[in-house]
Amino acid sequence: MTTVKNNGTAVAVTEKANEVVTAVVVSKPDNGERKAVNILSDLIEPSNYNVRKTFDADALKELARSISVHGLIQPITVRRKGEKGEHYEIICGERRFRACRMLKFAEIPCIVREVTDEQAYDLSISENLQREDVPPMEAAEAYKRLIDTKRYDIASLAVAYGKSEKHIYQTLKLCDLVKGIANLVKEGKLTASAGIVISKYDKKIQEDILNDRLGKDGAGEWCHISANALEGKIRNCYTNNLDNYSFDKTGCLKCIHNSSNFDLFAENGGCGKCTNKKCLSDKQTAYLVEQAQAVALADPKLTFVGEQYSHDNEATQIIKKGGYEFKNVQTYNLNSYPTAPTEPQASEYKKPEDYDKAQEKYGKQQERYEKESQDLETLKEQGKIRVYAKIGDSNVRMYYKEVATKDTKTNEQLISDLTAKKKRNNELADEKTAEGLKELLRTEQIPQSAFTADEETVIYFFMLSKLRRHSYKAVGLKENDYYGYLTDDKKLKIASSLTKEQKTIVRRDYLYSHLTDGTRTVGDEKGGMLLAFSKQHLPEKTEEIVSTHKEEYGKKNARLDERIAGLKEAEKKAKADAKVKKTEQTTKTKKTSKTAGKAVEKGANTTAPKSETTAPKGEEQSQATKSEKKEAKPTPQADKVQIVGVPKAQSKAEAVAV
Repeated sequence: MTTVKNNGTAVAVTEKANEVVTAVVVSKPDNGERKAVNILSDLIEPSNYNVRKTFDADALKELARSISVHGLIQPITVRRKGEKGEHYEIICGERRFRACRMLKFAEIPCIVREVTDEQAYDLSISENLQREDVPPMEAAEAYKRLIDTKRYDIASLAVAYGKSEKHIYQTLKLCDLVKGIANLVKEGKLTASAGIVISKYDKKIQEDILNDRLGKDGAGEWCHISANALEGKIRNCYTNNLDNYSFDKTGCLKCIHNSSNFDLFAENGGCGKCTNKKCLSDKQTAYLVEQAQAVALADPKLTFVGEQYSHDNEATQIIKKGGYEFKNVQTYNLNSYPTAPTEPQASEYKKPEDYDKAQEKYGKQQERYEKESQDLETLKEQGKIRVYAKIGDSNVRMYYKEVATKDTKTNEQLISDLTAKKKRNNELADEKTAEGLKELLRTEQIPQSAFTADEETVIYFFMLSKLRRHSYKAVGLKENDYYGYLTDDKKLKIASSLTKEQKTIVRRDYLYSHLTDGTRTVGDEKGGMLLAFSKQHLPEKTEEIVSTHKEEYGKKNARLDERIAGLKEAEKKAKADAKVKKTEQTTKTKKTSKTAGKAVEKGANTTAPKSETTAPKGEEQSQATKSEKKEAKPTPQADKVQIVGVPKAQSKAEAVAV
């Protein structure tokens, strides 16, 4: 027996001839500890939920060889099936199951889970999507199956599988491919990027591309070019084929730009190809706009689909500018309206009986189409579905979505909602206009011109906001207007009809407001203007205020001057006294120096030895010098330390005895 550890899973493997016994403990189980059990392989069967329908034979053989050597490291996941649970249905691990069957295992290690159909479905698909090597078409089909359950949308799938919403959207587009091209992508003969490019075109163009350029075996000239190059070739070769357009082509049949009218080698049949791309584009755009306007007029509740990850064609841009409502809705979350069947033409059948069969089939299809359309119309009138329209490159497609009962609204409620939306649209228009104008005036230089009467009215409109309360009566306002009733309407009306005297009042109140606002002193420029303004209009009272404060603070300054003068006098006296004291100290120091010098000289004369015999003066000096040299004590050197003994302190008793 050998033991293997794999990502937190302990596996005990016993090698036998035709079986592997495995005991597995899941390190992070969903509902406590789960252990693998061996189940007879004959009781296990694949599930219809598995998106993977094809299994590479070589890859299965390689997996089988690995299992034969190392054992089944990861058991398959199953659930019970049948009335008595006697069978088991694979949830995850069909590829491992097939490899074990190739090895003819009698029993296979399994983890049995109790899950609902929905959970089993999601687990089966999720396992495939979480593989690193999942093929693009399998991923696309898996995403679509999850979305078809109505439990997911593109945003939730992006979160669940760690992908961007754009990646999910583009992968889903592969589901729009015709079967032949989808098979080429599955087989790896056409890249997923190329498949996404082709998926944007309708089925007829796709079929033409498959037959003419790709080949059903994938050996065509366009199978190995880049996606960008492929898109350019499709645009040049197929988008100008008039048979691919639904607008009225009567005028095109005789047009000089129709290849059928000038190309000797043009293929017979059909409407030909248009070589005037602008004319072709304009006609198609006009046709799509007309179609879109018609469906919107027929159903006032209709909403146009605006997909976040696709570029708006010209028709969509025109409809948007026309004010029609758009919502960013993914068409994968909607149901398509039924498409009217195409009536067969007798010329398309060689045998009358084949044509009769086609007619019979068409009749049944038409009957079913009319019934489905009528049912949808009834549901729409009952408010049980919401209708959408998507403006494509070739036509306008209709979609619908079921509405929950609680979300169903009456016509009156819808009218109320639409009226509120209309009001808000008007507000948004005004807000956006203001925003645009502010940006315009901020970035553009305003041309020089004479100041107009309208501009003057605007000036007074803003000045009125600074009008003082006691001036209200002078301009025709009531006192109550001061308490929040001076609206912009009233201000504009007054500003446009002010007299000369009223304008003077408004201007002066405006000046008063700005001169007094934030002014703290008359000692700066703004304060100086305030003082001048007050002197001009109220000179006496202004002078009284100025004099009062000047006198009050003049007296305070006089007392301060007295104190300053006293302090200066004291400082002057202190400096003089210090000077005298310094002089006296200097004189005293000099006298002390002289006295000390005389004492030294006197001491020297007293200690000199007297000679018994009188010697000549010169000899006396010489002998005195010699005597001094003999008796002079040596001077301590700088690098020597003299130790001076300190007398021992005497006790009190010894001191008394002495």
